[in-house]
Amino acid sequence: MRRRDKKIADFLDRVSHGNKATPFASEEERQQAQQRLLSGIMARAEAPVPRVHIISIARIAVAAATLLLLAGVTWLWQQRSANRPAALTWITTGAREQKRVMLPDSSIVILNAGTRLSYSTAFNKNDRVITLHQGEAFFDVHTNATIPFRVFTDSISTTVLGTSFNVMKYARAHTVKITVKTGKVQIGTTNKVLGNLLPADMMLVNARTGHFTSSHDDGLQGDEWTSGRIIMREEPLSAILERLEMIYGVTFDRHSLPDDSLRTITFNASMPLPQVLTIVETISNVRFGKKDDQNKIHVYVK
Repeated sequence: MRRRDKKIADFLDRVSHGNKATPFASEEERQQAQQRLLSGIMARAEAPVPRVHIISIARIAVAAATLLLLAGVTWLWQQRSANRPAALTWITTGAREQKRVMLPDSSIVILNAGTRLSYSTAFNKNDRVITLHQGEAFFDVHTNATIPFRVFTDSISTTVLGTSFNVMKYARAHTVKITVKTGKVQIGTTNKVLGNLLPADMMLVNARTGHFTSSHDDGLQGDEWTSGRIIMREEPLSAILERLEMIYGVTFDRHSLPDDSLRTITFNASMPLPQVLTIVETISNVRFGKKDDQNKIHVYVK
């Protein structure tokens, strides 16, 4: 390497090592970038020019190296920023807590107790996607015909343009329940559409098997719980207990739960838990032990 070339290479080496913000993934990547910069500088510096316009090669190298290095750093930063996943906004509720939230698109979501959901900080820019991780939420969706509103729960997706509906995730049973209050909702999995729901329609979907059932009840709205009234129509006992776990922050020890036939129960969320358990005992063949120090309640066969 000629003496002039070595000086330029030494300068590039000092610049790339001294810039702590340079986003090179490895030493090999840094050396390759430096070699490309050096080749570009020398190709320009060695082009024939009139003597009257000759400037110090060292000054040309410094200016060109600085500009090219800044351009390379900017390009790499933009590429990595574009591939970086968007941050998530989380909303959660504790035992016996409800929360009403306005989303960035002016849609309203009301979370029942023991619920967790998330959405991207880019929500309402390219899409409107909510993930319900656990619990129950009622959505009153702001109409936007160009960007559908989607709620994902395990492998089940609920898609709307503008409507109101309720989604309940039963984690233990791997079941999702969707109830429509107004408008029209499309239910599907990752590879097929299961059906469309209209007001007072309800669908139960097993997120593991994809098996589903749907029904219609003129009195069904799905958001009764937002005013404190809990109505569970034709629900298995395991689902009733899971709903009580979310509302009251307890755990049922139910390894020997003998019966999972369908039942209907109505109660107020402000009722003390022992009073609600008395109601459950009257409609089933189980009884409950006292709550221990870990908020665990044992379930026994009568």
